[in-house]
Amino acid sequence: MRVNGMWPAWEETDMLDFDPSRTWKVVQEKLNRTTNPRHRAMLQELLDHARGEVEGDLERVMGTLSANPAYRGVRSGPKQPVGTDEIRDFYVNEVFGGGRFCIEGNKDRIVVDDDTIITEGTMRVMLWGRDLERQGAPVDDRDAVYLMTVRLLIVWPFDRDGKIIGEESWNQQPESLVKVPHEDVPANFKAYIHGKLEAA
Repeated sequence: MRVNGMWPAWEETDMLDFDPSRTWKVVQEKLNRTTNPRHRAMLQELLDHARGEVEGDLERVMGTLSANPAYRGVRSGPKQPVGTDEIRDFYVNEVFGGGRFCIEGNKDRIVVDDDTIITEGTMRVMLWGRDLERQGAPVDDRDAVYLMTVRLLIVWPFDRDGKIIGEESWNQQPESLVKVPHEDVPANFKAYIHGKLEAA
C-alpha cells in the first residue's frame, strides 16, 4: 500500500475499535465456505500470509510466496520489491521495521478463481506521528499514534503450485487520520516506538 497526494486533517477519538485479527478471520470464513480444492489451497496460503503479517511472523509470510515473487504498488515511486531477497528486506525494514505492521485489513469482497484472489475493503493502519511527518502528513503531535483509514484493493496471483506470486495493490487517498489515545495503542506498536526511540 502506498499513499500519495492529499492527507485528510487529523481527528480526535475517545473510543477505538481496532482488531488486527479481522485481517485474516474473514479469509478463514471464506475458506470454510469453499469446496473447490484448488481454491481452498489458495485461500489457506492467503490466510497464512495475512496472519503472518499481523503477527509479525516473517518466515510465515515468506513461506506463502512463490520462488520468484514480485510486489507492485506497495511503496511510492517506481521501485517496487521484486524477488525473495528484496521482498524479505521490504518486510524487515519497511513493514515490521518501519511501523506498517499494525493493521486491520477489513475485506468486503474476496473473489477467487483458479489463478487469482482479489480482496477489496477498508484497511486501517496504526502509524507513528514521526513516520507520518516524514511522509508529509498534517500531524499536530509527532510523538502521538494515528489511525489511518484507506480503501484498498489487492490482486493476489498464484503459481501452479498454489503459492502467492505477489501483491498488486491499488488504494484511494486516505479517508481519515485519527489520533489514538495512548491507552488504546496496541502493545506491539508501543514496543516498536520504544525500540525506535532507544535506537535514536
